[in-house]
Amino acid sequence: MTLTRLMARTLLPFSLVASAGVQPADAHPGRYVDLVDYPDKEANWDRFYALQDHLGAEFHDLCGDTYCEGAYSNHVLLQFRCSVWRATGTVHACALVVGAGNLDVDTPTGRVLPDSRAWVCAAPLGADTPVEMLQAALERRGALLRPLPGSFFSLHDALSDCLN
Repeated sequence: MTLTRLMARTLLPFSLVASAGVQPADAHPGRYVDLVDYPDKEANWDRFYALQDHLGAEFHDLCGDTYCEGAYSNHVLLQFRCSVWRATGTVHACALVVGAGNLDVDTPTGRVLPDSRAWVCAAPLGADTPVEMLQAALERRGALLRPLPGSFFSLHDALSDCLN
């Protein structure tokens, strides 16, 4: 199990739900569903987490030479999530969570001093993008650099704007 998959299954969903003040999705079924749960609960689990791992690897390959310069040198794509309109199977919104941090040692005291930051970057989606079309586009090599279906912009464009 990759670190990304482990974090997605354990800590991060709880922290995002708690920090956003949002109730768990099962509490009030609505018009939208997490891409992982489309068309049914956990039906897209394996494909989605493989996609998230793929995007994480592409992010890692691009990061150092692009938007990841500056105060933090170790940006990591922590999570990618999309909401899907249940009735039509079209993607409503997607976001990427990027984290970065530094640890320094205070030499007089021996304490380890953290300095960390997280960003939530919205994906520039085209209107009414079908789930299958988005997933197929993001599974390709170079997915971060290619415009998203129905859009003139890529995830790379969104990350550049968000992180800089």
